[in-house]
Amino acid sequence: MLRILLYVAAVVALFVGAIVYGGNAIGAWDPLPPAPTPPPAVKIDHPKAKPGKQSKQAKAVAASAGRRTPAEKAWVRSANALCRESRAGVQNLAAQATDTGTYSGSVAFFERVRQYNKEMNDRFLALRVPPRYRADVATVRVLFAREEHLFDLMSKALRERRRGVYLNLSNRVTDIALDEADILANLGAYSCDVDFSALFGT
Repeated sequence: MLRILLYVAAVVALFVGAIVYGGNAIGAWDPLPPAPTPPPAVKIDHPKAKPGKQSKQAKAVAASAGRRTPAEKAWVRSANALCRESRAGVQNLAAQATDTGTYSGSVAFFERVRQYNKEMNDRFLALRVPPRYRADVATVRVLFAREEHLFDLMSKALRERRRGVYLNLSNRVTDIALDEADILANLGAYSCDVDFSALFGT
């Protein structure tokens, strides 16, 4: 959902990448040279509305934010609630992951978060979408599908211990998550953006 619920996907990529490919976990893998700075920086300070990417519908919605219909207000409330739940869920999964210092523990943690992310995405897409929001939510649906596909590839790379491929895919997932967050913020779901440093206290 944040798989989007979007932002979950990006958190997983960042968090698991740092654990699995950081110096403390290297011993659990086949011999590798020292890991580079884990993983590439997440664009925390990205602008909420990318001028070239904001759809005409999103602009219209943003311009009339103060005149949302009851159905639109209900959608925004539901989307924000799911995003907050998603954030708390990822924090709980991270807190319960006590064996991520091992290769098998890291793989298991990634799989738990991947499944949680899929469940939250499905719940988000099940929300009743007001007519004015349908085009943008359809775009989010496409982004969710791409994100889930990349998660599948990341899982495969993780199991095959292909560090470079995994980190490459994590960058792509992060970009998708940021695009998802921008669309949702334009529709009024501001809780669907995330400060990664605040999430894990880094």
